[in-house]
Amino acid sequence: MIIYDFFKDDKVLAAFSERSGGVSPLPENALNLSFSREPGGNRDNVLKNHVIAADALGIDVKMITRMPQLHGDNILVVDRELAGSGITRPFPPGAEKGYDGMVTNVPGAALSTSHADCVPVLLYDPVKKAVGAVHSGWKGTCLKISAAAVKKLEEAFGSRPEDIKAIIGPAICMDHFEVRKDVADRFIEAFGDADGNCPGTLMRLPGPGEQDPKWHVDMRGFVKLTLTESGLKEDNIFVSEDCTFGEPERFFSHRRDGAMSGAMASFICLKG
Repeated sequence: MIIYDFFKDDKVLAAFSERSGGVSPLPENALNLSFSREPGGNRDNVLKNHVIAADALGIDVKMITRMPQLHGDNILVVDRELAGSGITRPFPPGAEKGYDGMVTNVPGAALSTSHADCVPVLLYDPVKKAVGAVHSGWKGTCLKISAAAVKKLEEAFGSRPEDIKAIIGPAICMDHFEVRKDVADRFIEAFGDADGNCPGTLMRLPGPGEQDPKWHVDMRGFVKLTLTESGLKEDNIFVSEDCTFGEPERFFSHRRDGAMSGAMASFICLKG
């Protein structure tokens, strides 16, 4: 497990899983935490992996809360009744529309999102004692889902953006995240200025004369930009440099290994 000491607060737990240490068969002893990405579809393996993860973090596996992730920007407020849905209990009614982000102020409710290259974002308001977890793929990044999560913290718990801290976790890096023009255009549409210019350091354009032009996109950079535009202080944002694609011994990667690659998970929980 990766635990960054960025929040510096013993009232909250924030962590990201890695690839090894579980019971899934591919690769050997894999800690796959995605039911849809388990080779052979063995749900028992994934449940056992969640127990292993929960024990390692000192949380109750029955309180791990997961929702269907459909690359949208819906944010769910998790109350006591919803806490624990999605792993050991079924999804609640209405969850089929997808929630790629959750927020809560319920102690012990461990919000969790699964990732295999997409950007995990963990949010913590130490003043109002509220947390959030976000799954930000390229579509969600262009939809600025992290801004939606900040807004939901404001609406549900009275959080102020300047008080919120954020950890942007392991994800695919710019060097390995190649996209074609149609995807690059989505970032330009979402983040461009009045002249259609995207922030230059976050998107690398193809070189002249390239036969198969590809753009390289820094998704974590765009997520950070979204958070600062939402009012978070830059000093309150930590960005991991770990690349899921480039470190096969540590991380699952959809782009590197395909749809059945397995997935890591992020966790955030207010301690009881």
